[in-house]
Amino acid sequence: MTPPSSHRQRPPVRATVLFLAYNQAAFVEQAARSVLEQACEPLEILLSDDASTDGTFDILQRLADAYAGPHFVRARRNEHNVGIGDHYNRLVQEAAGELLVTAAGDDVSVPHRVARLLAAWDAHAQRPDLIASHLVDMTYDGALRSTIEVDDLTRWPDAAAWAEKRPYIVGAGHAFTKRLWNLFGPMSSDIVYEDQVITLRAILAGGGITVAEPLVHYRRGGASALHTFESTAAFLHRTRLVNQRARAEQAQLLADARHTNREDTVRAGLQLHIQREALIAALLDACHPADTLRALTAASAVGWPWRLRKWLYLRCPGVGTGVRRLQYGLKQLRRGR
Repeated sequence: MTPPSSHRQRPPVRATVLFLAYNQAAFVEQAARSVLEQACEPLEILLSDDASTDGTFDILQRLADAYAGPHFVRARRNEHNVGIGDHYNRLVQEAAGELLVTAAGDDVSVPHRVARLLAAWDAHAQRPDLIASHLVDMTYDGALRSTIEVDDLTRWPDAAAWAEKRPYIVGAGHAFTKRLWNLFGPMSSDIVYEDQVITLRAILAGGGITVAEPLVHYRRGGASALHTFESTAAFLHRTRLVNQRARAEQAQLLADARHTNREDTVRAGLQLHIQREALIAALLDACHPADTLRALTAASAVGWPWRLRKWLYLRCPGVGTGVRRLQYGLKQLRRGR
């Protein structure tokens, strides 16, 4: 890891912005400037690059070196690409603030974003461990569309509520407390979908709240983009990768629940998803018809139409590829593009 750049000593701040970037040179300056221009009490801002190959870090380093405002700014990068889970782990460990505000390298924070989050946190006596907010849908080229409304996290007071129905949240709009890492420890290095991990951790600890105001312009086409495929091999590769990531998330959720004696509750809520991902993994690895039949019959919590549809997609990847392309086209139409 490169040494951080800074003009001042480690700051006595309440909030740290965790700015995570990877190969986003086309957007990272605008995104970083939106963080540097926060109208707020002094913040610590960690401009962090996960070993990009496109010059992203050079841009962040230049911005940090030129910055002369009220915030404490450091640019840093990982020596090699570590992925979402370990990138978060490293930044949380380095952060001086207690409230940690997530910012992605291709999104734009409104100027009062952190001030609004801190005000909401203070209004609840700093008890919540997660503060979510609405977002604004932004096209890849920067046009602003409709508001993306996330769920009100006060409706999820405990693990039982989470197990009954997961809240709809978007990690790009999150702020969470450092004490969550002190309680649960680092996330697994396999974690790519951090949103639900952080959300469940908060629900198991001090709870969460939602600011009913769009504070982030959320760019389409990033890590959350819907993938299309040029070949059946690409479809199968992506299916296996998504399956591995989903199972890593499930393992992390169960481990965190176990830490607070809520594993049975969380496992019950995850049962359908656990069996679905186990079925996909078994179908991907099946070498003989008997293996396929065992996998299909073992997923007792999963409806037969879903089981057979997944079998068809993986047995005839061209069908799965075509369906995925159709889904992508319909999604683009719905979003007005």
